[in-house]
Amino acid sequence: MTDYVLHKFLLPLNVEGQFVAELWSLGALGFESHPADGDNVRLDAYFGSLSSLADAFDLTPWHHRGVREMGREQLLERDWLADYRDTSKPFDVGRNFRVDPRDEQASELEQQRSQAPRSEVDAPSSSDRRDLKIPARTAFGTGSHESTRLAVEWLEAVDLKGLAVLDVGTGSGILSFVAETLGARRVVGFDIDAQAVCMAKVNARLNQVEPLLFAGRLSGLVRRREFDLALVNVLPENILGEMPYLADLLEPRGRVISSGNLVSRRDELLALWAKYGFTPVGEKVDAEWAAWLLQLG
Repeated sequence: MTDYVLHKFLLPLNVEGQFVAELWSLGALGFESHPADGDNVRLDAYFGSLSSLADAFDLTPWHHRGVREMGREQLLERDWLADYRDTSKPFDVGRNFRVDPRDEQASELEQQRSQAPRSEVDAPSSSDRRDLKIPARTAFGTGSHESTRLAVEWLEAVDLKGLAVLDVGTGSGILSFVAETLGARRVVGFDIDAQAVCMAKVNARLNQVEPLLFAGRLSGLVRRREFDLALVNVLPENILGEMPYLADLLEPRGRVISSGNLVSRRDELLALWAKYGFTPVGEKVDAEWAAWLLQLG
């Protein structure tokens, strides 16, 4: 069984993207980002035992930018989501979808039992919902988070028929799948995490959809105005450096669904979008999260 080393940091939101890039270059295997106090986040960085963040790594330059290491611990490899998959049940997202986060074996067993009488509690919420199989693997998301739910609600509110859609930071691929199912003419999704893209491609086959998926950044796309709608369900700081590219990839009057935004930062984040020519035309809120429909120009 493989050992891992978890390094914990506290840092300002506005340096998270650059600090993550630095840790990637030093051999990091993955990250978890959690809201902290004020404008800070707690970042958990995972390293293999043989490629752990070297003690000689000089954090001093980052200290000047507000980065603090909060500790580290040794971890044994385990399937962190096994218990969740064993006990989870399908859940509804938006008006049209039902997400199944279980592994394929559990889903097949449920299908075999589907002919037997079932209680109202166990029954699907609606027979006309489209099932999406998004097995809970690693940390790419199944659609249960408020930000993803809000993005799906916006996709259902926009007429996607005939549109070319770009999914920025696709993760599990769920928003790409929803867009294609709702009639998008072309769907392209990408993520900087190659493992996420591999999982998204597996999920695409499970759901019999065919978005074009690749690992990389917006800067890897030819600057050509060929997309009508962009889906941006990522932390704002992870897209700031890409915004100029995004504006160049959208058709005139192109739109963006931006989710993953804290309500408490509404004015600040909308000002950043406005800097690149995007104007809000609608908002949906769930608890502390907001999702906006923005228009270019």
